Amino acid sequence: MVCAGVAATVWFARSGSVAPASAKFAPGNGNVYLGVSTDLSRLDVFDTAAGITTHPAIYNRWTTPDGSVSPTLADATTMPGMTPMVSWNLPLSDGSVTSGKRDAYLRAQADAVKKFGKPVFIRLDWEMNATWYPEWNVPAVSPSAFIAAWRHVYDVFQGEGASNAAFVWCVNVWRGPNNTENSAWYPGDGYVDWVGVDGYPQSATSDFLLDGPDGLNAMASFAAGHHKPVMLAEWAPQLPQPDTAAPVDLILDWATAHPDSVKALVYFDFVVGAKDYQLVDHALGAAELRRRTQFDPKYLDTVVGAAG
Repeated sequence: MVCAGVAATVWFARSGSVAPASAKFAPGNGNVYLGVSTDLSRLDVFDTAAGITTHPAIYNRWTTPDGSVSPTLADATTMPGMTPMVSWNLPLSDGSVTSGKRDAYLRAQADAVKKFGKPVFIRLDWEMNATWYPEWNVPAVSPSAFIAAWRHVYDVFQGEGASNAAFVWCVNVWRGPNNTENSAWYPGDGYVDWVGVDGYPQSATSDFLLDGPDGLNAMASFAAGHHKPVMLAEWAPQLPQPDTAAPVDLILDWATAHPDSVKALVYFDFVVGAKDYQLVDHALGAAELRRRTQFDPKYLDTVVGAAG
């Protein structure tokens, strides 16, 4: 839906080359899903600011700790063609996930995803390499403990037949405590469907964001080495930083530079404290997003396997 006075952008879902079957739900090389994290009630506002005539390909929301994935799935059913991503807040510090004590709960989440019947992205315990999620960051949860828990959850989903779940292993850009490489947290190719990274273009200089230790370029190379598609799972310019075209250009140029790897960009459309990430409040940034994506068929509005 586009308000009068705002140029419409058409994000085509086109046929053509498709990534290898091992890259679950990934589009062909050079194609990119655009997604958003926002309140469902504000989705049309975001669409208008971005110039989207339908809805983004991916819609992300967070669970509460130990919460259900079902509310996000239910939201997605109200917007045909839009694929849900669940950022799943699963506390790990007590070891109960790995030990199997939480299996009934895990199976219930897997069954809800299976019943949904279409692609679902699961972004489990994101930014594990950071310091601000004590239930799955160090010191309470080590990389090895995180990996064991992740593999257990993945195995439960496979056991329940929830093959429509694509697991997104999502780090925060750059390295965390003690300069530990992000790869230390990687559960292994058999347990990860997408490599995710969260990176905000005005959080550092462009050189550091792109080429700092485990920066955006390094993570794209890491994913390529493991034959996984990349999702930039959180990005946005932020007020009170200047509203310019540069942050949008940085992200779109990075994606264009890695056509074999970068397959999804999910915008973080919220206000958090003094930082305003909402696209509608970034007039110049929104205009640049529209200019760069308008009528460009590489930006898709439907996830592979979601139609029908």
